[in-house]
Amino acid sequence: MTWLSLLFPQTILRTSSPYNRDIRINEERGRFKLLVNGARESGEYIEGLWKFAFGRLSISKHVKSILVLGVAGGTVIHLFHEMFPQASIVGVDIDPVMIDIGKKYFGLGDIPELRLIAQDALEFVNRDGHYDLVVVDLFIGPEVPDFVISTAFEQKVRRLCGLLLINYLRQPGYEEKVKKLEGLLKKLYAQVVTVDRYNNRFFYGKIG
Repeated sequence: MTWLSLLFPQTILRTSSPYNRDIRINEERGRFKLLVNGARESGEYIEGLWKFAFGRLSISKHVKSILVLGVAGGTVIHLFHEMFPQASIVGVDIDPVMIDIGKKYFGLGDIPELRLIAQDALEFVNRDGHYDLVVVDLFIGPEVPDFVISTAFEQKVRRLCGLLLINYLRQPGYEEKVKKLEGLLKKLYAQVVTVDRYNNRFFYGKIG
């Protein structure tokens, strides 16, 4: 930790990748925070969003396997590891640079039950397998890729999961997309619960 970070944010890494034009690690008050293309992807704000959603969703206590599509700083992976310490977790991210950053700066390499895979989520969902919970947390900086609201993608995710949790946006420009996603999920899951927090909307789908 640098003492200056207690006073002002300190940029300790700035890089890019074929998938993200601007990746920064800032140290703020002794903690690392990830910004991608100007958008926060870790830190107290992101952690607070997820904890707010968890507090209003009745997530099953019997989760033993979790798939997380979209790793970034690994905030949601750490939270689920705390909730289900014995569960196996697979984290998938298209960007190997993000996976390396997650290991080096955000402690993902210290979770023995975690396996990280550098692959496009669109390709990964074609694999065979089943997870008690699938988390879709796919962002390209401040935006969610359009394939997340496609029928083909969500049908493949449905085949893999027992429970589904999606972190999506409800800010200007996403109004119709939110409606489309909710309508699609209601066709695939017996119950769909939504939780709104600031510019985010969480969708929780239950099969039965």
